[in-house]
Amino acid sequence: MDHMDELRRRDQLLSWGEQGLLTPTQLKRALAPATSAASAAQWRWALDRLLGFYGCLLLALGVIFFFAFNWDELHRGHKLAAAALALSGFAVAAFILQSGSAFQHACLFGAALTTGALLALIGQIYQTGADIWQLFAGWSALMLPWVLLSRSAAGWMLLWLVVNLAVVRYFAVHAGWLGSILTSASGLLAAVLTNLLLLLVFEMAGGWLLLRPGRLLHRLCGLALVAALTVGGCIGWWQHEYRELLVGLLLAALIGLPVYLRRRPDLFMVAILAYSLVVLTAAGLIRLLDPLDGFGVLQLVGIQVLASSAAVSVWLHRLYREANA
Repeated sequence: MDHMDELRRRDQLLSWGEQGLLTPTQLKRALAPATSAASAAQWRWALDRLLGFYGCLLLALGVIFFFAFNWDELHRGHKLAAAALALSGFAVAAFILQSGSAFQHACLFGAALTTGALLALIGQIYQTGADIWQLFAGWSALMLPWVLLSRSAAGWMLLWLVVNLAVVRYFAVHAGWLGSILTSASGLLAAVLTNLLLLLVFEMAGGWLLLRPGRLLHRLCGLALVAALTVGGCIGWWQHEYRELLVGLLLAALIGLPVYLRRRPDLFMVAILAYSLVVLTAAGLIRLLDPLDGFGVLQLVGIQVLASSAAVSVWLHRLYREANA
């Protein structure tokens, strides 16, 4: 129910109250919000988890910044001992605390963070010569046990971020952080396959991987997947080596829209797929009208984008109302 429907409902109830069709008690009960306000106990529960999580996050970041600020003054043995002690402290606390508690999840998240700090420290001290993508890849592999133990959305988000950074950095070794992956069909394809694999994992095993199943991780993977396909698909109108990504976006929409409309309803996934087709169509129209006058092409493409975006918005709004009816 949207805001206008709610206003009309309340207006109708007030009208019935004025006509004497509803008693004051009935009117008050009917006008009450559908969901009650959170109780004090619920606020304490939420604050306990929020503060515990951010406390461990700040402790892990404190370890990292401690090394950054005092690097020259510390002996290598002291550096390794401090990092190992921080990691061990998080690990011991996680195994001592109650299983499944918010504080255990926070400690496991801190252990995942300090694992990366320890890896970076070892590489810096001993000059292993590893590139940053190897650090991220090793970090994602070593943090996986902590994430599996915690089964928390925060841990999986960190793993998703580090895995994607490893892929980006791998294809950006010779062209800066983003240059190579945005101008390389193989880089975009690797990002697509990585996020597709993660999306399939969360779709098939999300109930087991997450203590409190939700759609946030699915949407992150889907957003990264569709973004890479859209960038590659738009370039594919001009360059043949990107045509696989153009076809991939069309297949993703062909398969994904029915799945997320009927089998696993998710309006966000439907929206990003629909709007990606709007962008792809606009790029194709620019390519088709390329020989014509530039200003005229911009006008036509602008009209197409406005019309198709409006149509998609109306369609999504109707889906939203049907889902909440």
